[in-house]
Amino acid sequence: MKINKIKFFFIGIASLGLISCTDVIDDQLDPDGVIEENVFKTLKNSERVLVGSYSRMPLGANLYAQSLITDELKYNQKNNGQGKEVHSWTFTAQQDEFAGVWYGAYGSVSNANKFLLNFDKIPATTPEDIALKAQLKGEALAIRAFNHFMLVRLFSPKYQANALGIPYIKGDDIYAQPSRPTMQETYTQILNDCNEAYPLLANVSVTVKNRFNQAAVRAMQAYISLEMNNFDQAITFANQALTFNSTLANTLATVQATWTDTNTTELLFFQTNIAGSASAAPGTYFTTDLLSNGGILYWNPSVTLYNKFSTGDFRRARYFSGTPTTPYNNFIVNKYPGSSNNYGINNIKVFRVADLYMILAEANARKATPDLTAALNAYATLRTARNAGVSLPFTDQNDAITKILDERAREFAWEGSRLLDLKRNGRLITRQGVDIYILNPVATLTDLNRYTFPIPTSETQANPNIQQNPGY
Repeated sequence: MKINKIKFFFIGIASLGLISCTDVIDDQLDPDGVIEENVFKTLKNSERVLVGSYSRMPLGANLYAQSLITDELKYNQKNNGQGKEVHSWTFTAQQDEFAGVWYGAYGSVSNANKFLLNFDKIPATTPEDIALKAQLKGEALAIRAFNHFMLVRLFSPKYQANALGIPYIKGDDIYAQPSRPTMQETYTQILNDCNEAYPLLANVSVTVKNRFNQAAVRAMQAYISLEMNNFDQAITFANQALTFNSTLANTLATVQATWTDTNTTELLFFQTNIAGSASAAPGTYFTTDLLSNGGILYWNPSVTLYNKFSTGDFRRARYFSGTPTTPYNNFIVNKYPGSSNNYGINNIKVFRVADLYMILAEANARKATPDLTAALNAYATLRTARNAGVSLPFTDQNDAITKILDERAREFAWEGSRLLDLKRNGRLITRQGVDIYILNPVATLTDLNRYTFPIPTSETQANPNIQQNPGY
């Protein structure tokens, strides 16, 4: 498969360690860059391969691609063409934005698979090493499940059991040319890996949040169930995850600190990003540097999105900077501020307690017999913590889903969630007023094929067995 022909090199990367956030593993091994049989002769080197798998997850590429295609951004006049095809909905299968997600996710899977395929060869004799080895297997399985889950949500349509899924890669054959299984078959493999991973992670402290732990696996299973319309199961998994951590940031200071990476209380799992790492600077997708340092503002926040926030909402003060008025030259996405020396470099938050409350809200609202009281309680719990104002009662199921999606738009702005939320609920992307793209002034994306990313042309050319998505 072409994914294994793509080389990823990591220079000067550091990742936080397994036991605590102060332990640092200063290097990672790319098993494609050395003799593989030598890598897995020690448990330490084997762990370094797995650490590399975390960094290879294309979370920055994912959040950027989704932000471009949805209603989260406004084109700025200083943009030199960055992302314009995706934002104007004229994209093709040759866009780098989609290839970055595809190859990044399968690159991460490749590292995890190399660990799993060599698992029996890895020496471990002491009780501590035996326990660590089993734990690393759990992490590898969770990483593999997570990357495939990301891919199937983006490169397959809204869940339909018999629709085309994505190849679930467990081997390491660079010449393999897999076809696409059904979505049900893909999801079955994802669930199997999650189920096998969960008990192996029992000894990972919930305070270790940059590696997979049981809370993160339960959060992932809750989202999987939500995507598959198994709402009761989504509720069960979300509630189980809340037994590990139910704390929401509920002051201006703690909300601010969550996004400057000085407070991880609400987080369940995040990707560590430092200078030089694979997805290091999510903030620079939108603005290249501090404006005072000569940074170029490519993308403004959507004015419509800004107006969704009440004045006192703690999130508005963190997520935005500047004034949403013409010519918008100081109005920036400020969710990933980084620091003055490392602009835009922040950890990417994968799962947090906010996800769990919003899963509970949506699942209770959408199940066969909606429980609008439970949905409202979960929805209001998040809004109260964020000082978002009064949470008005839901009048019916449609009203509940509309309000929940609006709240998800506020909470998870520019996090790689918006496209998936609208797609899962059968809602259309609509831009309003000044947010409508001036070079292609179409307000609503009505072509449902465009809600699914195309398989990259480089992949379909290398693998004749992989079927392209409709419309590309």
